Amino acid sequence: MTELLRNLGCLIAFLTRIPVSCHDMREAARGYPLVPLVGLLEGIIVATSMHVAPEPGVAAALALILHLLVTGGLHLDGFADYSDAMGAGARGETAVRIMKDPRRGGFALAYTIVLLVAKYAGFEAVWQSPLVVVASYIAAAEAMYGVSALLPAPGYRGLGWLFRNLGVSRRGIAINLAIYTSAALATVLFEPRRVLAALIAGAAMSLLVARDARLRLGYASGDVLGFAYETVHTAALLAAALLEARL
Repeated sequence: MTELLRNLGCLIAFLTRIPVSCHDMREAARGYPLVPLVGLLEGIIVATSMHVAPEPGVAAALALILHLLVTGGLHLDGFADYSDAMGAGARGETAVRIMKDPRRGGFALAYTIVLLVAKYAGFEAVWQSPLVVVASYIAAAEAMYGVSALLPAPGYRGLGWLFRNLGVSRRGIAINLAIYTSAALATVLFEPRRVLAALIAGAAMSLLVARDARLRLGYASGDVLGFAYETVHTAALLAAALLEARL
């Protein structure tokens, strides 16, 4: 139990800007199965900030700011890199070369703007549904683990390789599924329709990202995981928002 808590602390320190005194990347990778708990924590922080807002526009702005502050833009950076390769229609080594280019291309800029606008709209629509916000972060965090489990590790020793090899195993998958299921049920029980819509949309988007990464690269790099996190989070918010509009 002590080891798991340390692994979780290291994982929180790596994936967020929450001050935790751990900087061991290998410990963070071993804690990878616990990633839904990181999403739960992120969701609680963002949802709490929205709860104090007087109206939806302010709530959405606060949520977007907190989203960037809490994650430190880590996943957004991966999203932008992968977007460049996707927008260019690149595959294989060409895609890798584009993703590793430190200069941001037009596709990265365009995709990121669209993502943030969609995220803002989603936050604004569900500003009075904190459990939906929490569920969107649980889904986003779980998406990274799911994509890692579905795809091979990269052939080079990057973050995707480290987290895949140290964090994804039969035992790790069992632990991860138990935690994700518990966290998901805890939110579904209190707001079933919207939360379920968010979780289903998140799972569907995860599979789409995994499929694209398999065809484009053949493995799950750190950039793929960042792309999965951001797209799943946004898809979950928008799915709940669309359902909200129909109710």
